[in-house]
Amino acid sequence: MNFALNRYKTILLRKVFLLGLFALVGFASISNSLYASTEEQQRREARVQATYLIHLINFTRWSEAHLPEAGKAPEILVLGDETNGLVASLRYLIAESKVKIGGSRANFLHFTNAQSESARRKLEQGSQVVLLLPNATFAPSEIRKISPSAVLFGFGPDFVTKAGGDVSFISSRNRVKLTLSETYFRRTSPKLSSKIANLKSVVVIIPSNRSS
Repeated sequence: MNFALNRYKTILLRKVFLLGLFALVGFASISNSLYASTEEQQRREARVQATYLIHLINFTRWSEAHLPEAGKAPEILVLGDETNGLVASLRYLIAESKVKIGGSRANFLHFTNAQSESARRKLEQGSQVVLLLPNATFAPSEIRKISPSAVLFGFGPDFVTKAGGDVSFISSRNRVKLTLSETYFRRTSPKLSSKIANLKSVVVIIPSNRSS
């Protein structure tokens, strides 16, 4: 009897263990699936953000005073660390679409937070477009002082309304929208075409007195 009882307990414990293991594996699979889904969503958003940025550059006009001297290429700078593929998407789109600023092909440069000193030296030479990633060590006000004629792109509602940036990417309900400073339209250079304002489904214009 004792032998039979012990064998029964052993079989029961083994079944409980296996059920627990299967449940754990199943939970891990679901977690990985959700993580992959979230990661893919972030990458899709990054591709949309990159596309919007390229279009805005194409609809922006610079005066000669805000362009590099003859023989030097205008520059698009990205500052900060990223993990969602935005830098790769931008690099690809800029190369494929042969983005021009002031009629000249633009150079694309990415500086991580560890390269902040190199980024500062580059900014001091003058840049046309600067994208600050969410964890960038530079503040918009700092960029304004170093490279005052650059168009500043960033993330989140406060980037335009409080920090003084020109364009902010905002993700909501799996959609990417743009918040634009009215100043971006009103100044003479760099000046964004007013046609962008017609894209009311994705564009929000912030009055100048709120972004100053």
